[in-house]
Amino acid sequence: MSKKQKSRNWTLYLVAILLVISVVNYFQLTSIVTQVEGPTGAIVTGGADKIIIVEFSDFECPFCGRAAPTVKQVLATYGDKVELVYKHFPLSFHPNAQKAAEASECAKDQGKFQEYHDILFQNQQALGVDNLKRYADDLGLNTDTFNDCLNSDEKADLVKADFQEGSSKGVTGTPTFFINGEQLVGAQPFEAFKEIIDRQLGGGGTLTGAAVAAPAPAPSAAGCGIQAGAQEPTGLVDVSVDDDPVKGDANAKVTIIEFSDFQCPFCKRFYTQTLPQIQKEYIDTGKAKLVYRDYPLSFHPEAQKSAEAAECADDQGKFWEFHDKIFDNQVSLSNANYKAWAQELGLDTVQFNDCLDSGKHASEVQKDFQDGQAAGVKGTPSFFINGVYVRGAQPWEVFKDIIDAELAK
Repeated sequence: MSKKQKSRNWTLYLVAILLVISVVNYFQLTSIVTQVEGPTGAIVTGGADKIIIVEFSDFECPFCGRAAPTVKQVLATYGDKVELVYKHFPLSFHPNAQKAAEASECAKDQGKFQEYHDILFQNQQALGVDNLKRYADDLGLNTDTFNDCLNSDEKADLVKADFQEGSSKGVTGTPTFFINGEQLVGAQPFEAFKEIIDRQLGGGGTLTGAAVAAPAPAPSAAGCGIQAGAQEPTGLVDVSVDDDPVKGDANAKVTIIEFSDFQCPFCKRFYTQTLPQIQKEYIDTGKAKLVYRDYPLSFHPEAQKSAEAAECADDQGKFWEFHDKIFDNQVSLSNANYKAWAQELGLDTVQFNDCLDSGKHASEVQKDFQDGQAAGVKGTPSFFINGVYVRGAQPWEVFKDIIDAELAK
């Protein structure tokens, strides 16, 4: 082969390599930025600094109505850092849900989806066709165009397509949200959205660029770090109470072991909504006792140190008072505040500050965490009621059923 032929071959080889690299780079780029058109008509672009929230909702669902103000709070709080895509998921047992969804799409044709969306949720008890048409008139829409759209069922297939998409993603009820693909089920409080969004913005989650991830597993109870479909303990689990703080009669028939994180909003929800009822019905009556064990999650920067602070307060017999102080001030966790709260509670501040600054209880907190992992804990809050596992911030009734069953034995 001549030198000229070799040179030409090398040139062709290099061109081929450059072509391959260009194609790869093209597909990598298009995978980072994905556009999704939602029923609102807005083009949603998912990039490296954008959180995409996809909502599957039903205008007749009371829980969707309850979630609507929270969604607005999320959008107002995060501004251009988040985008919302609204998808229809009309449940079969809501007779007006399908038609209400179609009506909102007819309103979208005239640029009034959001306004119509708001009216529907404000009037959930009046979603008959006549009312749907009246709301269009109230908003100043061209009623002839709107009524023809609604009467013709021209949006029915679009609504059904949303429903089928939701079903393929594992949606079984409303409202269901996908926050950059992470599933959040039900009318959750603002803190639940904030927990996920802050983690995603902080790099604790994977930004895929796609509005909805691949089919999601079954939903889980609300909790920090608790992933839908995660394997959980089965049967009775033998969990030690260790030497951790106990609330209630040490000889109570029922033992509730809680693995918790002071910075987790779901742990606070248990503290504010469920624990008071458990205390009144079972702890104060000597039927049950509560053991608190630490499970500080790595993506909560103050979880470890707040747990250590509570242990330092325990050294002076004030664990539960400090426990309450932390949860009552969950948005203000810092070393300076831990020391201030110790003073407010009348603790020996020199002893407390030395304890906190030295990291005296760091290993004790980590031992709790390791014991929790060994027992199958994946996130917080997690409970073991006489060995029966309860995942997440479950409602009072869940605890009551298990405790009553244990007391009846």
